[in-house]
Amino acid sequence: MPFIDLPTVRKHLVAANIPALKIENTRVTITSLGPVPLEHANLVANSEAVRLLASDVPYLESALVVSNEEPVGLAFKQIVPGTVVIAADRALTTVFTEETDYQVDHTAGSITRRASGAIPNFSPVYVWYSYYTQFEITTDYTLDFAAGTIRRVAGGAIPEGANVYVDYFVSQGSAEDVLIDQAIIEVQDIIVRGLRPGYSASSTDQGLKTGACYLTLAHVARCMSALVLTRSTGTDANSRAREWMTLAEKWEAQAWNILAPFVTPHLMRSSVVE
Repeated sequence: MPFIDLPTVRKHLVAANIPALKIENTRVTITSLGPVPLEHANLVANSEAVRLLASDVPYLESALVVSNEEPVGLAFKQIVPGTVVIAADRALTTVFTEETDYQVDHTAGSITRRASGAIPNFSPVYVWYSYYTQFEITTDYTLDFAAGTIRRVAGGAIPEGANVYVDYFVSQGSAEDVLIDQAIIEVQDIIVRGLRPGYSASSTDQGLKTGACYLTLAHVARCMSALVLTRSTGTDANSRAREWMTLAEKWEAQAWNILAPFVTPHLMRSSVVE
């Protein structure tokens, strides 16, 4: 029986607190019903939002009365950041400044007058903005979270050939069980082959268990570094791969320090976790 098990390794990976990576407004063109790759794999389940720009022409709402610092709802939610223009009249003779004169809640679809700004209290304003149409998973699209691919559903609301914008979180600390299981087997073999006399695969010393855990973590981290480079096309892939390699080197050093009393010096000099 191995010195370490999958739940223990998984627990340490979670404890490493590798933060999920937030990705916003990834543009994807969906031309068929087949899978379309996103920039990342290993997505956090149900963290996505898939949207389409509703129109190329900004939508206008006329004579909205804003007062005090109370939010005023717009006709649509999911406002596109950077597209809101608020003016005193349709002719745009006086255009107000976002954050200085007003604030926008893009998700809720509302504007709020700032008391310190230039918009007079209880005055009507004209608001231009663009907004997204948000789609529903299963009804309009499906996602393979592990592979990082999206599919359009036949009969759904996403038009063929549409350019959609996708938000999601990438799970940085996730590793497949099969990868961890294989690492446990390989690390067990490395350690057992180099055990000093008096120790065996059935030894129950805590140092062997802890050392095996850290060496397994190092193996998993190296594999994750390689997977990031092969599965991700985003510009952050190299930096994320380096994060995993840094962890691998740290965990491997800890492992051999702990295992030193149990294994031969030759093993410590020659073993490299690939």
